[in-house]
Amino acid sequence: MERLIRALERFPGVGARSAERMALHVLRSTREEVADLAMALRDARIETQRCATCGNITLRSPCAICADTTRFRHIVCVVEGPREVEKLESAGVHEGLYHVLLEGFAPREGAEPDAHALHSLRRRVESDGVTEVVLATAPDREGEGAALSVIEALAGTTANITRLARGLPAGARLEYLHGEILADAYRGRRPLDG
Repeated sequence: MERLIRALERFPGVGARSAERMALHVLRSTREEVADLAMALRDARIETQRCATCGNITLRSPCAICADTTRFRHIVCVVEGPREVEKLESAGVHEGLYHVLLEGFAPREGAEPDAHALHSLRRRVESDGVTEVVLATAPDREGEGAALSVIEALAGTTANITRLARGLPAGARLEYLHGEILADAYRGRRPLDG
């Protein structure tokens, strides 16, 4: 049990109490459920890889997005992880390529943006005709740290660095918003048209 708890504590954001709850859940699970979990972990690690171009998690490299010749190759959207790629793709708003950092800036967990991912992004900008890099990192401390790392990595390049707009979510009530979101919305205010 202790060995299982220690192994589960290695996951980001999982402390001792969460790891203990997960371990107890595993011990209460059927052998088939545990075997399915073990196989899913094994398969995820063995069958997936990072795309050699964008760094996203994929079954084959290059990934389907990088291999798609109809996408705009001069615009690269930088995201923290694969989930953000999925969200942007499902929204249908980005027709360019992506660059996935995978490791964000999370000082509490000891994670810094992957130096290889940052060097790879700079190489893409310098050699692949990338004219715009869109920062699509989270508007929190970790996302801001990742964005700053990207900006520093691209210093001296000719790419135009842009950032996703920020503001108030539709239907939100001010009293329930996080202070950083409210501050971003206030600083980004603009004149009304008409």
